[in-house]
Amino acid sequence: MRNISCTTESSKSWDSNLKVIDHMKIIVPLKLLLVCNSIVSKLDGEEFSIVTHIKSRTTDSITLSEDYYIPKQIVTAWSINYLPEDYTHCVIIHRHPNGLNSFSSTDQSFINQNFELSLLYTAEEFFVNGVFNIRQEDAIIPIPAKAVIDYGIEEIDITNIEVTRNPDKAPVDKLSSFNTEEYNYFFDDIFSEVNEMLFRIEALETELLDIKTQQR
Repeated sequence: MRNISCTTESSKSWDSNLKVIDHMKIIVPLKLLLVCNSIVSKLDGEEFSIVTHIKSRTTDSITLSEDYYIPKQIVTAWSINYLPEDYTHCVIIHRHPNGLNSFSSTDQSFINQNFELSLLYTAEEFFVNGVFNIRQEDAIIPIPAKAVIDYGIEEIDITNIEVTRNPDKAPVDKLSSFNTEEYNYFFDDIFSEVNEMLFRIEALETELLDIKTQQR
């Protein structure tokens, strides 16, 4: 039996130099997250939607605008009924109850297909799902979209900081295992806790205002 080998030259002939995209990266400004969190604090568990525009895009990423609009809508804890009106926004951010991190069949049929980009938001986990629609003649090709929050912090130059490690207090192996991704998650956890505290403070202020109104 003759062995068949693939040479470097023949391998290169199959290289198309095309970028394979399995999902779109969505960069969400911090302001939009704060807007969603604020709306949650003013409702009592109901769903809602806001819409926005695409600020810029590359082959595999989209940056959203900070501008937003709240469409006229009648909401319950499990549904949204949009009222007739005209707007040109192509991105929708849709709130789901905590733990429901997938689009429902209703979402897919009546919301997602009418927007170029749909993001799913929950109060606990923020932007948990997304779908970007590629329009092809008379069809829509949906691909997954993964959101990251832009906190407005640019890459920080720390070349002026010289680190001196004390082996007695901090073992080298522990410092060398520092995980930047874990640190980022820790930052998100703190941010989430701060938002939750703000929600509680706002709720207390509302209750106090109601009590004062009743006393009058």
